[in-house]
Amino acid sequence: MSNFTDFFPAAGGSGGGGFTKRLKYTTARGLDDADYNNAASYTVNPATDLGLEDGASLGYFMIGSGVSGTIASPASNRTGGKGGRILQGIAIIATATTDLVLTPAAATSASNSQVNTTITGGLTLNTADGANTSGFGGTESDSNRATAAGNGINGYGVGGRTYNLENGTTGKNYHGFGGGGRVFYTANGTNLAGDGAIIFFY
Repeated sequence: MSNFTDFFPAAGGSGGGGFTKRLKYTTARGLDDADYNNAASYTVNPATDLGLEDGASLGYFMIGSGVSGTIASPASNRTGGKGGRILQGIAIIATATTDLVLTPAAATSASNSQVNTTITGGLTLNTADGANTSGFGGTESDSNRATAAGNGINGYGVGGRTYNLENGTTGKNYHGFGGGGRVFYTANGTNLAGDGAIIFFY
């Protein structure tokens, strides 16, 4: 599904470094591609749960929730919701016995409301510090002229689709990927964006 070797080093040969394991955490609405999708937050101990030692490197890829799509009657312009903010990098675990509290973002039905994914405890990381310039929503006019939604990164943070045309995502169908919500005419939940996620590499 996704190739993260552009962002994180591959495992090396004999004696080589790099990450060999991956775990994904998302909300209870998340798809089954996640290793953990049964709670609103998770407590992870790097030492006991991940087998890490003091000073170990931990790769992370975090995605916040997308923005819900516009609820609009026919209008001159309609725009799908923006995909969630993305934050990625490599952190050093100073004290491996200190718990990490992971809170994947849960999308809300409020238009233009973007929820951030956070890690607290032994690390402090927040997708509010990230960006997703490639996750803009698709646009549509009454004449059905449209621009495609942004592709996000590796399927995460994709912009929301418009009402009539199939460009972009319907975010709620991809919880755990932070996609933007679809443009819709009534507040029936169809416009809901996708929940966020945290992926660890170690």
